[in-house]
Amino acid sequence: MSTLVPDLVWVDGEFRRGLAVSFSATSGRITGIRPADAGARSESPAVQLRGRALLPGFVNAHSHAFQRLIRGETQWRPNDDSVADFWSWRTAMYSAALALTPDDVFEVSRFCFIEMLASGITAVGEFHYLHRDETGQPYADAAELAQRVIAAAEDAGIRICLLNVAYARGGINMALHPEQRRFGTPDLDTFQKSTGSLAALTRGRPLVSIGVAPHSIRAVPRDWLRPLHALAHDLDAPFHMHVSEQPAEVSAALEAWGRRPVEVLAEEGTLDERMTAVHATHLTRAEVALLGEARACVCACPTTERDLGDGFLPGLELLHVGVRVAIGSDSQTVIDPFEDMRLLEYHERLRRLERVVLASRAGDRREVAPSLLSAATEAGAHSLRIDAGRIAEGALADFIAVDLDHRTLAGWRDTTLAANLALSAPSAVVSDVWVGGVQTIRSGRHRLDVESRAGFERVARRLALGT
Repeated sequence: MSTLVPDLVWVDGEFRRGLAVSFSATSGRITGIRPADAGARSESPAVQLRGRALLPGFVNAHSHAFQRLIRGETQWRPNDDSVADFWSWRTAMYSAALALTPDDVFEVSRFCFIEMLASGITAVGEFHYLHRDETGQPYADAAELAQRVIAAAEDAGIRICLLNVAYARGGINMALHPEQRRFGTPDLDTFQKSTGSLAALTRGRPLVSIGVAPHSIRAVPRDWLRPLHALAHDLDAPFHMHVSEQPAEVSAALEAWGRRPVEVLAEEGTLDERMTAVHATHLTRAEVALLGEARACVCACPTTERDLGDGFLPGLELLHVGVRVAIGSDSQTVIDPFEDMRLLEYHERLRRLERVVLASRAGDRREVAPSLLSAATEAGAHSLRIDAGRIAEGALADFIAVDLDHRTLAGWRDTTLAANLALSAPSAVVSDVWVGGVQTIRSGRHRLDVESRAGFERVARRLALGT
């Protein structure tokens, strides 16, 4: 049993003083929250976290860890290209995906996960669609690359929900493109069995869970949607899909079925509380209403959507109908949950030409920070179906300490700290991180910082040189 006594603790949507948080690394859960003087008299000695505030760890609900490798590689276009967009960006992504060996996948994923931990992310939903070898053939162990990603997460000490991706088409009624050969799901039955086997293999591993993820309505046959959703139900697993990220996807759905993507999902019975629609940047009011009626979740990835020119999430409309909005780092252009959460609000300000939009009631006024911090914690935990995202007795002991003496927080008060963190601070304010009661980041450092960076840079140099 361990007990932490920080200056402040984020509990029930506000910072409170005078609290001690006890937890067990054996169970991985919070065992009690009590007045600090009582905590000091508990069976375990209390660790004083002076100059620190304790918050729930952030939950990154949508990640492609291998794409950390292409950071900086896509920020250009040929002189004769009139447009650079998501579709041109995919070319660079495919090049990286085709070049990675299983050892590379481990090294790149581990480094990426450690970068997440250092930024305050304690749990990640890894949307995993690298399944086959470089030639497109299955590995002897069909879960070879999934297991490498999981091993990377366990070595780093981050909680992972591996969202196993079904990917069978290059577009609606189109075969896979050659550059997508590593993603291929041969048939529905094989995918269902392999996902069930992966869930059984990882059962009982404290940092690991499995989810079901049809890539998108572009990438799986429509008649797969119901059985894949049923599989998620049988496994009590989350169900994630890319939804309406690009106008071209919407147009293709309308041409094929006369329905927009969310309308297709509703007709197939896949909208419910275990559903997370990733991106959802191009929705009609009717689609927003369908997601709200289903009590579904949306995962916005604002730093990636900004990088790719995808568009703005209709955040206020979604929240108004009861949709939970989580955040994700997606393509790893930036790994900073502080920036992703604040962009939810700042994008709304740009859309509406007003301030303080995604605000919740706080006494006699409305404040933005609680809504944003909830998106970065509780909403993501709900999306991944893990008992995290809050500091409460019985919840998973995933939390972070922020340095109240960091220069970007200078001038904070108890009443302004949440706003400073949610709307102004960088991830550099995170000093310490615990996952399942085990400390993974201490004073900004991870025990594998040097080793993991060296491994990542070996892969990056080799692929950049084409050797």
